[in-house]
Amino acid sequence: MKNYYKTIFTNNLVLFDEDIFNYEEILPWELIHQIPNFFEKKVSGYNNIKNVILDESSGPIIVDPSATIEPFSVLRGPLYVGKYCLVKSHSNIANSIINRNCKISGEVHSSIFQPFSNKAHEGFIGHSLIGSWVNLGAGTTTSNLKNNYSKISIKWRESLIQTDSQFLGSIIGDFCKTSIGCNLNTGTIIELGCNVVSQSFPPRHIKMFSMFYKDKAHRISFEDFCDSLERMMERRSLKLLETQKNNLNELYKNIDSHLN
Repeated sequence: MKNYYKTIFTNNLVLFDEDIFNYEEILPWELIHQIPNFFEKKVSGYNNIKNVILDESSGPIIVDPSATIEPFSVLRGPLYVGKYCLVKSHSNIANSIINRNCKISGEVHSSIFQPFSNKAHEGFIGHSLIGSWVNLGAGTTTSNLKNNYSKISIKWRESLIQTDSQFLGSIIGDFCKTSIGCNLNTGTIIELGCNVVSQSFPPRHIKMFSMFYKDKAHRISFEDFCDSLERMMERRSLKLLETQKNNLNELYKNIDSHLN
């Protein structure tokens, strides 16, 4: 399972702005459903936040002092909002972990955002795991419940398996982007480095470093991928390190060797 995780996330997963280890033994949908458990020993903590509804009836709310919560938002615990995050006006967030340097708008429920990811516009993200350096275009929405209320299957390591979960949205890898109005079906996996341009439902499994456009997927050139990533990181006053680039290039060159 460890090698397959590398097709989705390039670094250790982060919870409460701290790296977690040995996460490879936990399936992503299990991680999502354990969100309330992660708060069992946590204590509420936030500064005076004006014109925001804070509902801790189901769990604590923790907001880092460096985070910004704009007016008229609704925050429902358990919830963590990490360092230097921005929650935009009229957002509705519940039962989630938003790690450092993320921008959030719209509705987020039962989801985990890794650092430096943006959901800066309206749309619904539910029961999902979002990698680092992801940009979700305006209106991007995940389905997290089937119309017939049945358990959700997912393509994992080239096999279709049952998750035994009634609620499951999307697992989106590091460095992915979605277009405006992108709708993602229940149990979708988008591996790292993908660009999904679609207003209808794309496939429920997209392999890493793919451009999905006009109902077809093709591999992005590594040079184009790095150019976009460097521009993305420059917006945060950061640079793509040579070691990071080399590690990504190794993944790119060995796309089909990470299924175990």
